[in-house]
Amino acid sequence: MASAAGVVKLICGVANNAAWLVVLHALTEINGNKIDPKDPDGNRHLLPHPRYRHEVKRAFKATIKAWHDYERRLVHATENRMFHMADMDEKTRKTYGNITDQQYYDFWASVGGPAYEKTYPMITCLWNKHRLSLLNHQVKDADKVAWVITAQAALELAEQLYEKAIRECINGYGLPERMVREVFGQFSLKTVSEHWRKALMMLAPDTEFVLEPMEKRNIEMGLAQLCEAWLDPSLLYNSAMEIVEDYDEIFRTRGYQKKALREIAELRDETMEELENDTQGT
Repeated sequence: MASAAGVVKLICGVANNAAWLVVLHALTEINGNKIDPKDPDGNRHLLPHPRYRHEVKRAFKATIKAWHDYERRLVHATENRMFHMADMDEKTRKTYGNITDQQYYDFWASVGGPAYEKTYPMITCLWNKHRLSLLNHQVKDADKVAWVITAQAALELAEQLYEKAIRECINGYGLPERMVREVFGQFSLKTVSEHWRKALMMLAPDTEFVLEPMEKRNIEMGLAQLCEAWLDPSLLYNSAMEIVEDYDEIFRTRGYQKKALREIAELRDETMEELENDTQGT
């Protein structure tokens, strides 16, 4: 179960938190809080989406609340605790300094940052595919709406990768499905995704159209590319190493920090070797 927890926390650490960064970007696009890069004085702000007010605005705020509820459940869980420092065995606890559960969670959540940055070109590519489709179907404010749809896709992708992690725990570690879902269900972003979709439909109800075959193919290819990237062991482990390097205040000493980096690098190399052997075997 401890090994399974490591798998879930690594995959969801990247996917969930990278997806949320896409959501935050989408929010800056529709709420008008982004500086207009064409303004030489940098004083004007982009206009919000015309429908981003009243009930629509409240619907997006409900998504933000759902995300904060998800975070609170992870940090303050009373059972199946994943971020409670006192639950660690003595050997693991020695690795870290005098930090709180919140600091440990923030350290974990930060792993989404490097993944988001490294795959940002793929994210913008997916955004552009949606934008072109919206323009083709005469949807107003296509640039802004495309970001909201891209964020929805990112949340749904995070949920797909959560399911992949669950299946890995069941099939790879021989754990009962009911137990796995009970223990790790707190990492699911299903509720957050449902709130965002509701807000999207209120903001742009004219987006419920049937994609043309070429549009569907292009968008599916963009999603598959992003999915593959977020599951790539190199991205997963390298993102974790980057955060370990940045968060030196988390570790008891520099020696423990270097040890953590070595262990992650070894896991990365072992995983890549296993994948290479599997490929050669097939």
